[in-house]
Amino acid sequence: MNSSNPDGTTGAPAQKRTAVQIRGLRKVYRTRARNVVGVDHVDLDVNAGELVVLLGPSGCGKTTLLRSVAGLETPDEGEITIDGKLVFSSSKKRYLPPEDRHLGMMFQSYALWPHMTVFQNVSYPLTSLDPAARGDVRGRVHDVLTRLGVAGFEERFPSELSGGQQQRVALARALIGKPSVILFDEPLSNVDAKVRRRLRAQLRDLKHETKFSGIYVTHDQEEAMELADTLAVMDSGRIKQLGSSRQVYEKPNSLYVAGFVGEVNQWPAEIVQVGPSVVHAKTNFGTFEVHCANSEMQIGQKGVLAIRPERVDVGAVGAAVADPAPRVRGTVREVVFLGARCEVRIELPGAEVMAWLFEAVSHRSPPVAGSPIDVIFEPGSLQWLDA
Repeated sequence: MNSSNPDGTTGAPAQKRTAVQIRGLRKVYRTRARNVVGVDHVDLDVNAGELVVLLGPSGCGKTTLLRSVAGLETPDEGEITIDGKLVFSSSKKRYLPPEDRHLGMMFQSYALWPHMTVFQNVSYPLTSLDPAARGDVRGRVHDVLTRLGVAGFEERFPSELSGGQQQRVALARALIGKPSVILFDEPLSNVDAKVRRRLRAQLRDLKHETKFSGIYVTHDQEEAMELADTLAVMDSGRIKQLGSSRQVYEKPNSLYVAGFVGEVNQWPAEIVQVGPSVVHAKTNFGTFEVHCANSEMQIGQKGVLAIRPERVDVGAVGAAVADPAPRVRGTVREVVFLGARCEVRIELPGAEVMAWLFEAVSHRSPPVAGSPIDVIFEPGSLQWLDA
């Protein structure tokens, strides 16, 4: 029996086209002192119209992975396919140079040619197209510069622009040729926060309009979560977790991932009871029930109990409890007002917890340092993570 697809057709559902496919990629930097693994057997698919964001600290391998796709690094092992064309294969001795991969690229250093005007910089990628595909070059340049807020600067040189303007010109050059895949290497790191937020919004709009596929490198968690269709958290040359921003944030698969994509409370813990779908974890300040789908958990297993600070609330000591949320008594150590929220740091027996109180700004007075308080953990929000 044929199945029905969302568009009303029958048969097997249409598969997503893969814009970039990476298999078994490995890159080692060799020096006299030691060998450094930049990328360690990475597999990654980027679907058509998808922006995959590589997030991680300096040295985690994200830029090496990006440069390998661009053809600016030659990996030691693995294969890279772009739009169905094999551009690198160690086993097949295949290497296609960057200019033949038809990629848009935008780098942290802008890489604008100082001797060329803005118009010449932005229009340059069109010179590689045949005349029929170029169309109205001046019109295309004006259109993309207008959308990015730098129209009117066509005859200026890069040295006559601010850093933010140069950044937008570099983005215009990456977009002008309508490449199927665009690579971004921390392109917003050199502009101030206000400009960065505006450029992120513009980039989202442009992606929606043009449906380009891309790989975006950043160490900025907020930027990564805002832009990513798929988020890849990297460490030591490997992808530690791959998923949507919400999946990675709410269900991190390790303590490293949990800590890198946001603030997290964490305490050493030990499993003292195992049930079909829950475990009981013992900490210095109490034993708590944790929902856990891992059936291989064992009594005596050591790890970390974790919870996001926005999932922690506080209440007056001895106040009536309306729900069975886990509670523990503590003492307020510090209250920090941060505009949109208050951060409350609380001493527990042998531990400390941080709560983010968003309602405290407008609906209730924040706790007072030195006062006793009940800490309330949102039901179902405590997580077990391997140490």
